[in-house]
Amino acid sequence: MSKIKTGFGRLCITPPLGTPISGYYEERYTKGVLDDLYVSAVAFDDGSVKSVVLAVDTLMFSTVQCNAYRKIISDFCDLPMDAIFITCSHTHTGPLIGKDFASDIKGSELYDAYIGIQMRDAAKMALEDVCDSTFYSAEGVAKNISFIRRFRMKDGSVQTNPGVGNPNIDHALGEPNETVKLVKIERDDAEDIYIVNFGVHPDVVGDEYISADYPGFVCSTLEDAIPNSKCIFLLAPQGDVNHINPHPTKGDLNGLHPTFDGCPRGYEHAMHMGRVIAGSVLQICDKAAEIYADEIKFSSKTVVCPSNQENDKLEEARRIVKIHEEGRDEELPYKAMELTTVVAEATRIVELENGPDSYSFTLSAIKIGDVAFAGIPGEPFTEIANRIYADSPFDTTILCCLTNGGDSYFPTSQAYEEGGYEARTSRLKKGADNIIVEGTIELLGEVKK
Repeated sequence: MSKIKTGFGRLCITPPLGTPISGYYEERYTKGVLDDLYVSAVAFDDGSVKSVVLAVDTLMFSTVQCNAYRKIISDFCDLPMDAIFITCSHTHTGPLIGKDFASDIKGSELYDAYIGIQMRDAAKMALEDVCDSTFYSAEGVAKNISFIRRFRMKDGSVQTNPGVGNPNIDHALGEPNETVKLVKIERDDAEDIYIVNFGVHPDVVGDEYISADYPGFVCSTLEDAIPNSKCIFLLAPQGDVNHINPHPTKGDLNGLHPTFDGCPRGYEHAMHMGRVIAGSVLQICDKAAEIYADEIKFSSKTVVCPSNQENDKLEEARRIVKIHEEGRDEELPYKAMELTTVVAEATRIVELENGPDSYSFTLSAIKIGDVAFAGIPGEPFTEIANRIYADSPFDTTILCCLTNGGDSYFPTSQAYEEGGYEARTSRLKKGADNIIVEGTIELLGEVKK
């Protein structure tokens, strides 16, 4: 048994009808609820130091928003800010918090305040629930539910989500990481806790009905299958991977239907993905290896990345933004994801006309004995995650995106030369990947000592 005690807390955060939904470059408002959204918290206490990890079913928080929520939790729970690790599931069928990244739409100030109260209370519940615990870790595989979404086309160009069965696709630019990571916590006289980590874009459901997407199904499937258990899902880096199989066969398209941007989506497929990940956990959980958990350490590190200003393209960017804002997209010679890419790229160029010259990002890490939770405030590509895993000083590294902020894609340097949605829309210049990787490894080294 470890020296660290753990606790669990969960509260519902499902928004009311009419709440704006975030995630696309179009307006959406909540028409109904397919499944509830939650904030789930796991607390850790080694007798002298406490920390809490919270998973929130929403698209993302900006760093400013997240710092405000962390301050609320810090004051209410008497915790240092760095001891609070907030990560978002990135569901694209969740509520807008604050201002939309792609429009002038704003969420409800009342709901924004409510979600802060629910996070605060879930953290407090978890801290008051702590009891003796034993830690285990294991890794499994979830096959054929995550796919690189960037492709070299036969004409030499690079496209993101070029469509299912597109005959002009030559090859994918990379390989998905299909690893499922599990930290299992057995607790005396309390429900066991399953912490599951996997990376693929949670944009499977679509439309205007609230859903936690596949991360919600991971948790509900495991909790239904394992008596007296609670599950928390932490999203791994997924900036260049999603659920779309470009070359489906047999029944691969079951549960999917065409949507506005040419990407097939479906509630049933989200359920399938949750079951696949949960199935991997069920295969490995009983044979997970015990790991020692003696102390808690946490820290953060701020890194600075130059901004991706392109003022030489301002005139054309302004024209595209004007056409889009006036609802005249049909006048642009682009369709589906390529239209989204062009509009988002133009928006970025216009917004960065007067700077800033750089952006600061705060990396986060919490050591729980031999386990490290590391957080990046954005959406890194799979290769960035793989580089961090390879150099991490911990045997078990749970790497999370959209953690304590969610302000940018982090493409690889190679992606800027190739093109595609993520690199063309990123507010960061080429080379930010190296800054993020080096900063995260340094931070993990600090909490390892």
